[in-house]
Amino acid sequence: MLDQIVTANPGRIAPVEWHISASYPLLYNAEGRAKWRLYPPPYNGGYATPWLWVDGKNRGYVYSSWESYVYDQLLVPSDVSLTHVGTTYSPASRSGQVQVECYNAGTVPIISAALQVVITEDSLYYTGPNGDPLHNHVCRDYVPSQSGTTLTLGPGATQTVTVSYSLDTSWVESNVKLVVYLQNMTVQPDSSMPCYQGLAANVLDFIPGVEESKLLAARDLRVSVSPNPCRTGCEFTVSGAAARGAQIALYAPDGRRVSSLQTTASRASWSRAGVARGIYLYRVNAGTATAEGKLVVTD
Repeated sequence: MLDQIVTANPGRIAPVEWHISASYPLLYNAEGRAKWRLYPPPYNGGYATPWLWVDGKNRGYVYSSWESYVYDQLLVPSDVSLTHVGTTYSPASRSGQVQVECYNAGTVPIISAALQVVITEDSLYYTGPNGDPLHNHVCRDYVPSQSGTTLTLGPGATQTVTVSYSLDTSWVESNVKLVVYLQNMTVQPDSSMPCYQGLAANVLDFIPGVEESKLLAARDLRVSVSPNPCRTGCEFTVSGAAARGAQIALYAPDGRRVSSLQTTASRASWSRAGVARGIYLYRVNAGTATAEGKLVVTD
């Protein structure tokens, strides 16, 4: 279920899966288990799996509810921004550094926070007790530990955090991601440990020279919609270096997602069926590239 949610929202979710049983050594990570245990026991005074936390909030074990919890949280604005400003990776040494700039644009100070840096790996094959043979976003390491790097951000303040990391020789580089998120480490009255913002990126993107070229390519995403305004439907045409495999979502003014489309040969047709007249936001995601615009629906 988590895979489906992440796939449907490229570039918008920074996922981490903790596999907490040492009985499954291919997936198990002791720091992941320790991080899991930093949260108050969510299930009748104990711990249970599977269990979902969304931005540090307990969201339970019912798979069918997970998607709505994630979408609701995606609509919550954040005053915090995280930006890679000097993150690197060297394939020769299988090591690098994560350097992230944290900025608080709000008027409320952020205290008792820690920047969490997690190395995750995708495409691990192991059939667990639930019958799932393929595992993605698997926690491999917290850097420097599951406690993260503590920091305080006053209103309008910026702080840069730098940590070094390395990859185990058994991890497949092309499947490895660096996940970064800023979290309040104080347990709140509702038992949450809120997360302010997160990032996820492929480790290979941080080979010197690669990140810059990818950023340039990410800007080359062009979208045209015809007709606009429309009555019965329209066609989206996506072009540019970043256009391959684009996904399109259409949102109502209240933030509800009313339609989802996948481009085929850089095109996608949308049928109005069941959608009221009004002004809608469309968002196009293609890898790390995003483009947005307005679609006017008339009678």
